[in-house]
Amino acid sequence: MSVTAREALRQSLMARIVEAFTEASARGQSDLPVRLRVPFDRSLASLAHWHRWEPAVYSRPPSGDERFGVGVYRRLVASADDDWDDLKARFAEEKLPPGLPWFGAVPFDFRALPLGIWAAWPKSIWFAPRLYLTKAPSSDVAEVLYIPPRGADEMDVRTDVMDLLDVHGEDTSGERPAFEEPEDFRRFADKVHRALREIGQGRLSKVVVARFVTGRVTRPLDEALEILASRYPDSHVFALSWQGRWLLSASPERLCAVRGQAVEIDCLAGTARRGRSDEEDRQLEDELLASAKNQREHRAVVDHVLQSIAPLCERVEAEAGPAVLKLANVQHLRTRVTGRLKPGVGLLDVAKTLHPTPAVAGTPQREATSYVTAHEGWPRGYYAGAFGTYAEGEGELDVCLRSAFVDAGEAALFAGCGIVEGSDPVAEWEESELKLRPMREALGVQEEVGP
Repeated sequence: MSVTAREALRQSLMARIVEAFTEASARGQSDLPVRLRVPFDRSLASLAHWHRWEPAVYSRPPSGDERFGVGVYRRLVASADDDWDDLKARFAEEKLPPGLPWFGAVPFDFRALPLGIWAAWPKSIWFAPRLYLTKAPSSDVAEVLYIPPRGADEMDVRTDVMDLLDVHGEDTSGERPAFEEPEDFRRFADKVHRALREIGQGRLSKVVVARFVTGRVTRPLDEALEILASRYPDSHVFALSWQGRWLLSASPERLCAVRGQAVEIDCLAGTARRGRSDEEDRQLEDELLASAKNQREHRAVVDHVLQSIAPLCERVEAEAGPAVLKLANVQHLRTRVTGRLKPGVGLLDVAKTLHPTPAVAGTPQREATSYVTAHEGWPRGYYAGAFGTYAEGEGELDVCLRSAFVDAGEAALFAGCGIVEGSDPVAEWEESELKLRPMREALGVQEEVGP
């Protein structure tokens, strides 16, 4: 999007908000949230850009409204001693205006402190934006919710909205975190063999081995988000900014969604590449469904989910067998689990029980999570964590896969592979290259490399 078009978009949006605020002030409602509908014929991603110091979020789930928020009305960050129960209790103490959700993320291992490139971020991040836009698919109108500063007048609001929408300079208040050197194939293969020894000795049944690559970002953020949304329509495209750094994901896997007492969970494990022709693609799909190794890996996830949430549910059931989810880069085995929660059970209760699932950690869950944190060789932080929305016990969390961390134009891109008996390091490396492709393409970083 050109600078001129972006400026015109910001000016139009600012003018509409100021007009609505002025009308509210005339009615003596200047301290209430401003709500309005504005013409908006572009993606809300057009409001996103890299150089932003205010916390910001962009979200485009596979179904549902596109969302963009910036600025902080309320924030909730977890400290070193906080756990899931503390998070739930603190959410309960906060009251948000109707229609305004929390956006945020939790790390892969809630017990571990953020280290390495994640060191500038809290243990868990949640905020409710002061300027929040939603837009239905195929609509040319956006719903706007804006919370003005207390006691603001028209000029204050004009300046505030432009500050929220404008391009800010990069932070220079402290050192930027250094990116670690990515692993080569030899180190990756060593990790796979070490994991296979743990499995062979019976200490683990499955463990997820991950790697990362680094590169220079060559595309604007709005362009990157629109590439992800167009090429991966069945994934949740999500971007979260905190302290001037961005977490991006195009996740195909829902950790859990809760609406009322209904809960939905995706079990995603078992991967094959896409075919170069329709015939080859069907052949690879058949081989994936028939693969004992992939079925074993997938079944471990389904069993874990069913066993973990059964105590929270009045009823719970899984689909009879896995279907194949086809993405632009890979195809996965997927089984959906649905249930009815017991009264008083909410999103965070389900997430606490499930996360991290065997799809990103392994089995047994606790032992595999501890093994990953101790032996990965670099801190996962929010990679393979969860991100999403929360409001009064409801919401949705997706697993932070097909993801990247971007800081001052440098990116770290992540991918993991489930290691079970029979796994081969070369095949796992090739699978990880496929999983790195979405972010490589979107951010414009270097092409894949061979083992």
